[in-house]
Amino acid sequence: MARVSLIRCASYDPDAVYESVKRAVDLVGGIGSFVKQGMKVLLKPNLLSERPPEDAVDTHPEVVRVVARLVKIAGGEPVIGDAPGGYGKNIEAIFEKSGIRRVAKEEGIGLVKFTSSRFIEGIPITNYVFDCDRIISLPKLKTHSITVLTAGIKNMFGTVTGLYKAETHSRAPREEDLVKILAKVFSIAKPHLTVLDGIVAMDGDGPAAGDPKSMKLVMASPDAVAIDACVAKIVGLNPLDILLTKAAYEAGLGEADLARIEIAGEAIDEFISKDFRLPQTTPLKVIPRAVVNALASFIRFKPWINEDLCERCGLCGETCPVDAITVERNHCRIDYKKCVRCLCCQEVCPYRAISIRRNILTKMVWG
Repeated sequence: MARVSLIRCASYDPDAVYESVKRAVDLVGGIGSFVKQGMKVLLKPNLLSERPPEDAVDTHPEVVRVVARLVKIAGGEPVIGDAPGGYGKNIEAIFEKSGIRRVAKEEGIGLVKFTSSRFIEGIPITNYVFDCDRIISLPKLKTHSITVLTAGIKNMFGTVTGLYKAETHSRAPREEDLVKILAKVFSIAKPHLTVLDGIVAMDGDGPAAGDPKSMKLVMASPDAVAIDACVAKIVGLNPLDILLTKAAYEAGLGEADLARIEIAGEAIDEFISKDFRLPQTTPLKVIPRAVVNALASFIRFKPWINEDLCERCGLCGETCPVDAITVERNHCRIDYKKCVRCLCCQEVCPYRAISIRRNILTKMVWG
């Protein structure tokens, strides 16, 4: 039986966040159950793009601050790190814009870049996963254009370093293939505790081009799979319809059967959203996956660059795993013959200049 705490938190007021996060952690055993005196603890937030906290793209810095304080109270030494898309070239800008650098400085916490790694089953995982005594994952509750949702499981893909992420999207652009790799990474870099920031989530075309969505929710559990199962229910989905959750569950990495998840704190039904918008790439829930697969060859999504919003930073081109994007001073172009529709470009764009376009059949099927 897995245990997940759900706590209401109305805003990012520092005092409110502290009380809510502490209570959430206390209800799953307290920080002392996970961190002991002298332990080095990796805090792994979701730091995807250089966006301000109010955009709901990155884990909010106040949530990171509270968990860092709890770790220090338990006698641990926290460090904060992530390896965002774009090969991490813009990590300094992300630290700054997201507010994480400010919090780290105020709390006296080290910020680390995931550069060196250890290859496990062919996957380069940051050395901090192995050098730290504990890992605490701090995901943001968001939609995801490939995996539908991103929360506890997918957040650990950020422990992968170098070119491997881009190569993964090139080799496995389909959700069915991608989730196997994501589950494998999660099994290697499995966190000891997950604290989810759902105070303001993201719906629509996440994980970077969606819209902030007030959910007033903090969750905690040693079982990230159980957290993702609860998130699915809250946004109106069956947990096992999320292929990543299903893959992790079937691999024995956590619990996804809601009947076997104990909810502590407030009732899950109090957080269910009736108007949570899924990505445009997600089919209507009433359409069986077999039907969707049969229509796959006729369904078309593609990223599209709004040149009026584009600042010509070039990050999308650097990130594209198949070199399909050309960014010039007066023109941007996507070569759709090369494009594998992984939507990495949309994820990393700091200006929301890349959106998703669908053909007519897709709009009819997807709704």
